[in-house]
Amino acid sequence: MYNVLLVDDEDLDLEALRRFIPWERLDMRVVAMNSAVAAAKYVAEADLDVLVTDIRMPRMSGLELAKLAQERNKSLRILFISGYEDFSYAKQALSLNACSYILKPVNDEEVFEALGKAKESLDDERERKRTEQAYLELIRRRGEPDSVPPPSEPQPGPPDSDRKPKKNSKLAQEIIDYIHARLGEVITLRNAANAFSYTPNYLGLMFREETGISFTDYVIQARLTKAQELLRDTNLKIYEIADRVGYRNLNYFSKQFKDSFGLSPLEFRRQS
Repeated sequence: MYNVLLVDDEDLDLEALRRFIPWERLDMRVVAMNSAVAAAKYVAEADLDVLVTDIRMPRMSGLELAKLAQERNKSLRILFISGYEDFSYAKQALSLNACSYILKPVNDEEVFEALGKAKESLDDERERKRTEQAYLELIRRRGEPDSVPPPSEPQPGPPDSDRKPKKNSKLAQEIIDYIHARLGEVITLRNAANAFSYTPNYLGLMFREETGISFTDYVIQARLTKAQELLRDTNLKIYEIADRVGYRNLNYFSKQFKDSFGLSPLEFRRQS
């Protein structure tokens, strides 16, 4: 079950949330407190998944409480409840990546819906972590004596957006599509990992396992293959093509192109 902390200095509002939300249906265990100061002490010791808090409370605001809780748990889901339709509060809530900002008087269905979305997000994160751990364990075992040896690494062919990963992995194909859609931009493993909500280490291992080529090498080959296409099929100047496939240094582009294909971009165009 997920652990939820409710905080509101209005006892009636707090009790209503505790009693009228079907917490068990959400697979959530709830603790209710009417003091942000007491809640801060609880947050320092408890493993929380969701924080539902009023904003304006004596001695410590819900925003301050949420910051403290988020420092301890970066993946904490936060729902703010407020009797004040104040833009500055909403702006601060957004800066804390709040899941929802609900105005009083509270509508139970609105709270239930917001909590349901938080649960879906937590479920997805939990499943990603399980998948990641299982995959890393598989890679680790392959490196141990007497384990199943890793498959031999095939020679990568030229990248193509229609190329299928050897295991038809949906995630690997989505990463390939991600790369081809951004050839003119800065593409890093860290940015891709953030986009797909995985760690760079896991995404890099998975991509090599599925495609037989490292993420960085695939990006380079994808850029250069696209450059070949533009040299052959357009009248763009070479420096324009370099820029379109993500190279800001023309000399470096020309060197990588020649190292890969044995011809300079100009020689390739003349022969095409």
